[in-house]
Amino acid sequence: MADTRQIERQIHILSVLSESKQGYTVQELHHSIQKLGIDVSRKTIERDIDDISKHFYVYEEEEQKGTRYRADKLKIDNITFSISELLSLYFLQQVIKPYQKLDVGKTAANLIQKILERVPSVDQAYIDSVSDLFIVNPADVIREKNLDENHLQLAREAIEKEYQLKIEYLSFNSGELTSRVIDPYILEIREGCYHLIGYCHLRNEVRDFRISRIKTMEMLDETFEKPVKFYEQYSQNRFEKMTSDEEITLKIIFEDETARYIKEYEESKADKITDIGENKILFEKKTTYTPDILQWVLRFGADAEVIEPEALRFEVMWEARRMAQKYGG
Repeated sequence: MADTRQIERQIHILSVLSESKQGYTVQELHHSIQKLGIDVSRKTIERDIDDISKHFYVYEEEEQKGTRYRADKLKIDNITFSISELLSLYFLQQVIKPYQKLDVGKTAANLIQKILERVPSVDQAYIDSVSDLFIVNPADVIREKNLDENHLQLAREAIEKEYQLKIEYLSFNSGELTSRVIDPYILEIREGCYHLIGYCHLRNEVRDFRISRIKTMEMLDETFEKPVKFYEQYSQNRFEKMTSDEEITLKIIFEDETARYIKEYEESKADKITDIGENKILFEKKTTYTPDILQWVLRFGADAEVIEPEALRFEVMWEARRMAQKYGG
């Protein structure tokens, strides 16, 4: 009898093969398995594919790199749920509603619907009645325009297989179309839009590429190695949406109702918040200097005073003067 580890490994291989349009070679599957911390030989992977082929239809395509494999979809039936799990299903159903504009959101909604179709009618009725018990108010997301699904799929495979990508990218800031070779590290969904974050060989630094602004994409034969804990480090250098190489210490004094608001709703943005008086706080954060910091500070008007950096303090002062001129001040 096959051991549990083997079954789990083969289910993973089947899932990977069924989701890939281009398919996987044994070498690529072996690399994928190793990244999960499973140490098996390529020969074992070949035997796994043979075992899978006995129960599922596996397609084979010969090419220079070797045989490339794809498979049909995996189907699972007869799932039962507790009341708390049914509540969680309702929660997930509501949370992903705004994301149904995206491929993963639409697939997730269909997945939950398939699950609900397989539960007893009494459980389905309970799910329908849950909306009378509590409401989930998910955040709005931006409707992505001009998203090429093929680019998205190719980016996922390049990240998984650690292959470089060659892209033509239309810059938001300059409006310039440039050809770049990138090491794709991770895909991020931010406010309903797909972003590909990776090392840009043209700029020699990590860059954020919105998928919908990529005009062409090609997977190269060159491989790369993603830095360990890349995303954790990358996130620390980002205040809201953007990041840069210019590191700063952000110090802002907030007062009155805005001070209470920051402590209640924006505390996670700060490294440290200190009470410095009645209804007055000092907000401190080590981050990078990006345009979205200025936009964030301006939201709070005169209740926010930038202490550091001096460049941001000047920008806020300049914007305040411009606004005063427009409104006759």
